[in-house]
Amino acid sequence: RDGERALARWGLLGEGAEPVFAPGTRYPLAGLLLALPALEATGLLEAARQVYGRLRDGYYGLAATLLTLVFLALAGEPRAEGATRVPPGALGRVLGLDRAPEVKTIRRKLGELAAAGKAADLIMALARRHAAARPQALGFLYVDGHARAYYGTRTVQKMHIARLKFPAPATGETWVTSQHGEPVFMVVAEPSDSLAGELRRLLPQLRQVVGEGRRVTVCFDRGGWSPALFADITAAGFDLLTWRKGPAPDVQADEFTAITCADDRGREHEYDLADTMVTLTISDGPRKGQMVSLRQVTRRVPARGGGTRQIHALTSCTDLAAGEVCWRLTSRWREENYFRYARTHFALDALDSHAATPDDPGRLVPNPAKKAAAAQVRQAEILAAAAQAQRDASLAALRNPAPGQPVTITNQMINALDTPAEAAWQELQAAQDAAAAVPARIRLGEIAPDMVRLEAEVKQITHAIRMAAYNAETALARALDGHYARAGDEAYALIREALTGSGDICPGNGQLLIRLDPLTAPRRTQALATLCDQLN
Repeated sequence: RDGERALARWGLLGEGAEPVFAPGTRYPLAGLLLALPALEATGLLEAARQVYGRLRDGYYGLAATLLTLVFLALAGEPRAEGATRVPPGALGRVLGLDRAPEVKTIRRKLGELAAAGKAADLIMALARRHAAARPQALGFLYVDGHARAYYGTRTVQKMHIARLKFPAPATGETWVTSQHGEPVFMVVAEPSDSLAGELRRLLPQLRQVVGEGRRVTVCFDRGGWSPALFADITAAGFDLLTWRKGPAPDVQADEFTAITCADDRGREHEYDLADTMVTLTISDGPRKGQMVSLRQVTRRVPARGGGTRQIHALTSCTDLAAGEVCWRLTSRWREENYFRYARTHFALDALDSHAATPDDPGRLVPNPAKKAAAAQVRQAEILAAAAQAQRDASLAALRNPAPGQPVTITNQMINALDTPAEAAWQELQAAQDAAAAVPARIRLGEIAPDMVRLEAEVKQITHAIRMAAYNAETALARALDGHYARAGDEAYALIREALTGSGDICPGNGQLLIRLDPLTAPRRTQALATLCDQLN
């Protein structure tokens, strides 16, 4: 019905419809209509209709609400509050309506969608459409955790935030991107869960996305190191690619060979590599005692201060060239590049909802007293070592008197030297016993009964919308390859400029003509004209 209303307002449906566009008038934000073909390819509207059906009766339906949020994101205002900085009349004309919804209406519509509790289904539906539209991009899936920092006043569990280099209140998310760094889907991570635990939980969903029988490679960093997980991944029909964690024996120098290979963008890389096999022992879990055999590709690089050092990559892929193993694994930074870009332009870490729910008081969390007890043990060890060193030094001085000064060592003197050391060792033993008696994990309600979890439904819905906006923007930027000399550096900047540009909106006989104004430079205008030809 939104589409019919828009066509009617544009004069494309119905005999007596009155168009709202005056010929020759410049309309701001007309460039947003560039994104429609790419947005259609993401399947956002189709997935939303499949998951949510329709909203309650009102002037703004499901399609109008989603398009408003996508257009706001593409216009550089990804949050609902950004609607206050975009004229509702200008955005409404792009939507084919009298005016766009304002902040209060957008929040109410998001709340209605969140009440359905189907945000995860929406993201999964988008992921399936992404896999169907670009199956070749899902041959390698990059998986990584992302900590979304929280700066409010509520008590939220702390997590280590890598970019801040210290722990802070945050919500954990696990993201899956394609081999080009495009987001495929995400899930809200369980508090205190490791990347290895999240990967194990994601395996059934990854299978739903890529389809039965297809063997893709899951790439992740050292946070997912777990031989038991490696066995689970291969048993589920996936391959893995990761860095080796912890100390490992160096490969013999005669195993290395200089290799030159080209990546998926045609850039050549030179590596000094050794290709061997390793066997890992599973030390915990249901697979304890089993062995996992993996291929190890070792890269030799210069070390600081001279010499060389070795970096080990592990994979279960046997058909990849050794050079491709290296650049595929280093390309995992494309996912990090998405995080950085999305934080800047799509409010990845924004607090889109101020609601929160009480955390599970029965959830087991690390016991803070365990850390304090361990600190006491370390302090007792230092004191015991110091007392023992003092005792040994004093006894050595008694046994080696100065020449001409005879000394008689009695049992009382030995006991006097031993007493402080024995007391220190007894204190150490008491500290160790006390530390062993402290449980490693306790119920959350015992240490933080007021801890909450941030609302996740609205955030996942906005993530789905911004993922679609980013993928649409990426598709437009990719279309500039070969048509814009500086596409490698300026493609996204050009697309952002074009999307916020003005132009004519001219309804015609069964079609809508968008005539965009020139951009800031002739070379950019020429690239935009080429892009329009492709979209047509």
